[in-house]
Amino acid sequence: MASLSEAQIATLMGNPWFAGLAPAIRGDAIARGQLRSMVQGERLFSRGDAGHAAYAVLQGSVRISGTSRDGREAVLTFYEPGAWFGEISLLDGQPRTHDGCAYTASRLLVIVQADFEALLDAHPALARELLRLECSRLRAVLVALEAHATQSLEQRFASRLLALAQAYGSPTPRGLSIELHLSQEILAQLTGVTRQRVNQLLKVWENDGLIEQGYGRVVLVDRVRLERLAAG
Repeated sequence: MASLSEAQIATLMGNPWFAGLAPAIRGDAIARGQLRSMVQGERLFSRGDAGHAAYAVLQGSVRISGTSRDGREAVLTFYEPGAWFGEISLLDGQPRTHDGCAYTASRLLVIVQADFEALLDAHPALARELLRLECSRLRAVLVALEAHATQSLEQRFASRLLALAQAYGSPTPRGLSIELHLSQEILAQLTGVTRQRVNQLLKVWENDGLIEQGYGRVVLVDRVRLERLAAG
């Protein structure tokens, strides 16, 4: 049984999906959860693994990625504090589709398969709530596919930076700093372009006063203009 701090419970409640669950479901999920601490770079699961648990991020960041047969890695997304993930393999019984590892030192709430199934048995309404969660994710995937097909690189990249800032942003005197160490290669993978093109765009935006960048850090200096860019 997990004993969560007030700050950790507040992190979970910051997720609209979890906050929208009935109090009895939320309480039972937390009660059945186990805490797991992970060091930076530690592997949580690999593509092809059986799904044994669902997870919620309490602290840190979990990177989801895939590796091609020739060894090239593609970073797909990062799960921020409050995010739930890993439930798909528990629902359909299929292997993990991607690799998951701690991008930074992280703390997770883990609900193993037996407890996940017990939650569904004890709370039939949870099945509908999980359908709602998966529908929201499917909508996000379809929006991303449309954006990749119809939007300019500038729109997609601005949208990605804004999303990262929403999940990991920290206010500074200069603007909103994305508190993840993100190489240009990772930013390129997240946007679906080359590192060289990302480098060019970052330099242009820095010269125009939209952002500032340091070693692996990006600060959104003019968020309003970036939002206008993202909106086209």
